[in-house]
Amino acid sequence: MGATAQKITKKPNPAKPSLELINDVQQFLYREARLQDAQAYRDWLTMLTDDIHYWMPTREQRYRSNPMEPDITHAAHYNDNYADLETRIRRTETGTCWSEDPATRSAHVVTNIEVELTDSPNEYRVYSLIAVYRNMNEDEEHTLYGHREDILRNVNGELKLARRKIIIDQNIFLSKSLNVYL
Repeated sequence: MGATAQKITKKPNPAKPSLELINDVQQFLYREARLQDAQAYRDWLTMLTDDIHYWMPTREQRYRSNPMEPDITHAAHYNDNYADLETRIRRTETGTCWSEDPATRSAHVVTNIEVELTDSPNEYRVYSLIAVYRNMNEDEEHTLYGHREDILRNVNGELKLARRKIIIDQNIFLSKSLNVYL
């Protein structure tokens, strides 16, 4: 058995989330994508906890022998808290944000959703894949693909996003701006 297979078989089986929880998480992520595509950013903010950490580190090309994971001290496209996200949204709302006039059109596709229970009874680790198609101006098109790891928290019976780590598969963005939430 290879080293990878040994790691997998030695990993303890965590308790499984209920089908109801899995459905609630999926619906949460689909609603989030719909609000982002509709540019209903104020409504999207209500889906976040006050202590949100929204993080998209830059991608570094590394050899397999140097698998260092990114941490919050490295460069990032996003390394935001709630106030930072609100400031970005407020800037978009001013009408003076050059990269959003005319507005970007986007389509979010969320898939491969996997839910894990955590040590905290009100928090759930959620893995997903994301594809975001963006169309700007008349002829600029970009598609971003990435992996997300979220912590969703049950706050007074409602799921809210508490942490998001986004790893984009592209090393280099060919677009002029990154004015979309993933």
